[in-house]
Amino acid sequence: MVALGLLTLLFVIYQLWGTGVLTARYQEGLEDDFEELVEQVEEIESSPDEITTEEDSELDFAEFIWRPEGEAIAQLSIPALDLSKTVVAGVGVEALRKGPGHYSHTSLPGMPGNSALAGHRTTWGAPFGRINDLKPGDEINVQTIQGSFTYRVVEQIGGKGHFIISPYRLDVLEQDFDIYPDRLTLISCHPKLTARNRIVVVAELISEPADYYPPKPGSAFSLSLSFGIEGGTSSATSESPISSNEQPIPPQNSTPEGTPASEIEAPTPNTTIESTPESVRRNTTTSFGEGLDGDRDAMVPTIAWGIAVFMVGFTTLFVGSRWKRWPAYFIGFFPFMAAVAIWFFNLEKTLPS
Repeated sequence: MVALGLLTLLFVIYQLWGTGVLTARYQEGLEDDFEELVEQVEEIESSPDEITTEEDSELDFAEFIWRPEGEAIAQLSIPALDLSKTVVAGVGVEALRKGPGHYSHTSLPGMPGNSALAGHRTTWGAPFGRINDLKPGDEINVQTIQGSFTYRVVEQIGGKGHFIISPYRLDVLEQDFDIYPDRLTLISCHPKLTARNRIVVVAELISEPADYYPPKPGSAFSLSLSFGIEGGTSSATSESPISSNEQPIPPQNSTPEGTPASEIEAPTPNTTIESTPESVRRNTTTSFGEGLDGDRDAMVPTIAWGIAVFMVGFTTLFVGSRWKRWPAYFIGFFPFMAAVAIWFFNLEKTLPS
C-alpha cells in the first residue's frame, strides 16, 4: 500500500509539473520552426519569377499553411492572460502535448469562417488554464504566415466571456453562423481536473480576413479528420451527431455555467449559410478529439507497462531477499524508474484532460 501511494504521488507530480517541463521544451522547438516557416514564405514571395502560374502559387502557399499534425502553424497571444504559445496542427494526444492545437477541418486563424483551437487547462503547460478569466472585449492576437490577426472576445450570458456546454455539443465547431461568421473558438475541459463538460470562448475577427486556401487534395486532413498520431484515428463520417446542414445554437443562447450536461439541449436543424467555402463546410467531427477525451488505444500499452512495473519491482525485491539487499535495490532502481516513466506516459494518454 505504501508503494502504491508513492506511485500515485509520483504520477500526480508528473501530471501537474513534469508534463509542463516537457511542453516548455516542445514550445522552444516549435517557436524556431514557425520562424523558419515564415522566413521560407517570405523568400518565396520575394522571388515571384520562380512561380509560373497563379495556380502554382496557390498550391505552394497552401503547402505552407496546412501543415502535418503536430507541426507549428501559428503564434497565439492573449495579453489578458499573459499567454504566448505556438499553435500546432491537429488536436490529437501528441499534438496537444506540444501546445494549443488547431482543429484541422476548420478554417485557419485569420481566414474566413470559424477557426477552432483546443488546449489543456491543468497539464502539459496548461495553455488554457485561465481561459475562464477572459472577459468580453479582451483581445486575442494570432500570427500565421498570412499575417497578424486580432480577435475580440464576445460577451455571453451573464456578461461572461465564456460558456459551458456538454462534450457532445459539437456545433461550436461548425462553420455556418449568422452572428460573427469570422470567429476564433477556444475549447477546453470544464471544470478543471475533469472532462465532464467543455468551456468555450468565442472571439470575433475585428481585422480584415486573409485569403482562404483549401487543404491540398489528398492531404491527411483535407476531407477527413484524424484525432491522433499513434493510431486510434477518428475520421469524420456521416454518422456525426451534428451534420453539416445543421445550424448551431449561437453562443448568446448558450448554457449558463454550472448546468448539468444531461440538461443541455442539442442544437436544432436549420438552413445553412452559403458564405463559407464548401471544402470547409462539408467537414464534420464526431468528438472534440482524443487530446481532450482521452485515447482508448493507449489502454493496452498502459496495462502492459503497469505489469512491467510490477514485475521489475517484484524481481528486485526477490533478488534482494536472496542476495544482498541494497546492491539489488540499487541495480533494480534504474530499470524500475524507466518502466514507471513509460507507464506514466501511456497512462496519461488514457485520461480525459
